Amino acid sequence: MKKYFQFSGTINGTTYLLRMLFTIILSIPALIMIFAFFGVFAIEYAEIDMQNPESFDQAAFEKKIEENPDEFFESLTQSITPFWIISIVCLLLPVIWFSLAQYYKRVSALFYENRLNVFAGLIVFELIADITAFKYDNWIGTTFMVGSLLIFFFMVLKDSGIEEHEG
Repeated sequence: MKKYFQFSGTINGTTYLLRMLFTIILSIPALIMIFAFFGVFAIEYAEIDMQNPESFDQAAFEKKIEENPDEFFESLTQSITPFWIISIVCLLLPVIWFSLAQYYKRVSALFYENRLNVFAGLIVFELIADITAFKYDNWIGTTFMVGSLLIFFFMVLKDSGIEEHEG
């Protein structure tokens, strides 16, 4: 288990693809926690009586949000407590660490001599791609998205020339 989280060794493209898919499974607990947060918030904001859930009026709840969306979002931001933040961050840390370790191992297999420079460059590119995708909703975000997809396909399909991978 320890080898999956270490930044050493190399992996082939198939293993890289499978481990990247495994990151989706690793992120399920964080997604459950996020859904739990929104569920608890919805129950509190809609003032649902858990003793009598039939009394919940969906139309009245929607009308309450439509009439004052600022109050809804203010209440949502006030519901974010240190418990929720710490819980979600703690659940996402292993996912991020595992993902970066696999990224590094595949880069090491493809670019062994310049692995640190290539790894840093790819991480910077991915961060810029994520920031531009959220900040700008135009062709720049799409261009970065296509670039990220091409990098992923390259990482999966390119033969590293290494017979036995250790990682």
